Amino acid sequence: MRYAKVLKPAALLTTALLLAGCGTSGVSGAQPLRLALGSSLAGAKGKSIEDQNKIDRTMAPGCAIKLYTTAECDRHTKASAARRAELQ
Repeated sequence: MRYAKVLKPAALLTTALLLAGCGTSGVSGAQPLRLALGSSLAGAKGKSIEDQNKIDRTMAPGCAIKLYTTAECDRHTKASAARRAELQ
């Protein structure tokens, strides 16, 4: 029971520090994430079906979480289909 007096202030202090730490770090925005997902896929240049699969797997999560607009996802889908037709 002698730790009961210390436990409540320690819990409050921990919570306050956690909230202060999480509240002060700003979000850098979606633009860097969009650039990293959409155009920085190492090694894939769309020169083979495997490369095109890598590119599509990179774009799909961004479209699923609405990181890209519907128009951007549709444009990628059409471009991917055209590139696959060229490669076959």
